[in-house]
Amino acid sequence: MDQIYQPAPDVHVLPVTMPMGPEGVLTVNAFVLTAEEPVLVDTGIGQDADELLEAVDSVIGLTNLKWLWLTHDDADHTGAVQRVMEAAPQARLVTHAFSAMRMSTWWPVPLDRVHAIRPGDRLHVGDRTLRAVAPPLYDNPMTIGVLDESTGSLFSVDSFGAVLPAATQDAGDVPREALAGGMLAWSVMDSPWSSMLDQAKFAEVLDGVRRLEPRRIFSSHLPAASGTSLDSFLDVLASVPDAAPVPAPSHIEFTAMLEGMQAELEAAASAG
Repeated sequence: MDQIYQPAPDVHVLPVTMPMGPEGVLTVNAFVLTAEEPVLVDTGIGQDADELLEAVDSVIGLTNLKWLWLTHDDADHTGAVQRVMEAAPQARLVTHAFSAMRMSTWWPVPLDRVHAIRPGDRLHVGDRTLRAVAPPLYDNPMTIGVLDESTGSLFSVDSFGAVLPAATQDAGDVPREALAGGMLAWSVMDSPWSSMLDQAKFAEVLDGVRRLEPRRIFSSHLPAASGTSLDSFLDVLASVPDAAPVPAPSHIEFTAMLEGMQAELEAAASAG
């Protein structure tokens, strides 16, 4: 796990940077929201489960965790979900009902601790209310984002993700062209069904996101961003239905990617 950072007084980002060879790096974020009833949003990747538990414990103490909001049941969001639920027996698991059912096929989900949620629902966490929202793009139909109605923090799940040239803690530090290009490529790859979207209907979806008026945007695969970035982010998404499909890597390209990743890891190890 990379260094924890705090882009807002009540939000800690728990990032993992994954090298993607010559394409750059992909960030996988989990978040701790220090509400009166603390909330962990997602649990990262399995290889970093120990580090994630240590990070959560350092920020709020695992015994104080009240809610684990699991945005969806993909592997890069569920890496430590079982470990967290075991280490924080007082915590409730907030997720889509079908995510809970699907996860129960590979770990013994304590279904009596599940708080099923769907877009439009609200969850009171002591000093604030969290609203469940449907992100404009997603790679899993169970995906549910979060809007903190008290602060305007929007946890947008996989929407607005990007493979970037280098890791950073602020999306504003990424060159504009690199950020827009990375977001477009990510969106087309992560949501391949977007090429079938009706432009007018999708514009209504994007307008719905705009009406949320977020003050900060926390994507699972992008550094933290201020709400002033929203219009430019939505402009990128508006172009997705017309973008050319991005094919998956061939075996030769995949092998080259692995070689690049290994070289980066070796260089980092020698530098450390």
